[in-house]
Amino acid sequence: MINASAWQRVLWQTPLIMWGVIYAIVAVPMQDYLMLAGYSHSQLATVVLVATLVLTWQLRRWQVWPIDETTPARVMMLVALCLASGFAPAGWRTGVDEIRRWGLAVLVGYLVYVVPRRWQDVAVLVVALILAPLGEAIFALVQSVRGIGPAAFQIANSPFTRAFGTIGQPNSFAGYLNGAWPLVLCLALVAWQRQSRWVWPLLGALGLIGAALLLSFSRGAWIGAVAGLLVILWLVGGWWRRGVALIVVVAAFVLAGGWQYIPAPFGTRLGSATQIFSAPDIMRDEAQQRPTVYAAVERAAQFKAGVAMWQRSPLLGIGPGSYTRVYPEFARMGWLISRGHAHNAYVQIAAEQGILGLLAYLGLWLMQWRRAWRTTHVGGVAHWVAIAACGTMAAVAVHECFEYLQVNYLPLHTAAVVALAGVAMRFAPTVREEQV
Repeated sequence: MINASAWQRVLWQTPLIMWGVIYAIVAVPMQDYLMLAGYSHSQLATVVLVATLVLTWQLRRWQVWPIDETTPARVMMLVALCLASGFAPAGWRTGVDEIRRWGLAVLVGYLVYVVPRRWQDVAVLVVALILAPLGEAIFALVQSVRGIGPAAFQIANSPFTRAFGTIGQPNSFAGYLNGAWPLVLCLALVAWQRQSRWVWPLLGALGLIGAALLLSFSRGAWIGAVAGLLVILWLVGGWWRRGVALIVVVAAFVLAGGWQYIPAPFGTRLGSATQIFSAPDIMRDEAQQRPTVYAAVERAAQFKAGVAMWQRSPLLGIGPGSYTRVYPEFARMGWLISRGHAHNAYVQIAAEQGILGLLAYLGLWLMQWRRAWRTTHVGGVAHWVAIAACGTMAAVAVHECFEYLQVNYLPLHTAAVVALAGVAMRFAPTVREEQV
């Protein structure tokens, strides 16, 4: 690890643009807290990042950044967004904000790969990627334990509330943590393997983030976390791979009825997870008389509305950010109020950006997975960072089957973690073992 006495020099030598990237990452959990001049930190981070990018280009025109193989996919995503906005009925009115949010995530992922010149730059970035979700998890745990939050967030038969942090919604909050914990886990495994003094702090951070994820009571997030863990265990290999079969068996047992043996309220919540796949198609008035299935039926209604939107405009969609605006045209069976998204990222993207936008999004995921997969065959820390990237992509991709996580700038953190796999590949031959 970096010697404590050298941290000041490392921080001073970190490139200016890297600080812009770090501010954008840290701004995600800060959200609207401590707003400056009426703007959220994520909005300000956009300005700061662009300003540092322009300043860096002006001061160091001679600098040649490494080629990022995912650049074509990133460009295609932005092109799809612009096309969907340009041909949408509402034009650019609703598309500009979406282009800015998606564009910032695309830019952060690119810069994380190309900017670092020394492994110390990567170390500073990793510290930010750990401390930001750790602080958010601690904040959310305090909320949950003290019972802070709306009545709808109350956990049944307990004084606690669902953890939601500064992000405001438990499901989105859990999606943010799903983009963070795999990196902490893999770094803890590296520290344990090398008997580093950082193993206990990392395990402590992992425990706090895991507890906050658990208390979010987000069923989609739990399923995504299990998927991420399965991928990590499989890629680690050896006797760890045996855990994959064990987790699959336990998960099947729980979903088949074993949840009844788990203490409430966790067992009850797990038992209701199957409702996500088997919600009855009933009127809203009838669903109100059946509170045990109300949430699942509402989710299904929002999902079906998203599918109908895509069927109307299959190529370019209804326009980025237009789901709520056009929802009344597709409302059915008394579900007249939009929740802002279709409870499925892939349906949401197809509805708003058409099949072109969905293919561009999946193309970027595929290229990033391919790069991370190649890096898992490298030794040392790069191997573990790549495994973390694969676990992150699995957790987020599966969670997105139940939630739209392209909100509140949440993709920034995931984009940075996933891009670390490419950085690890570049630095693998130069990082000395005793420095890690």
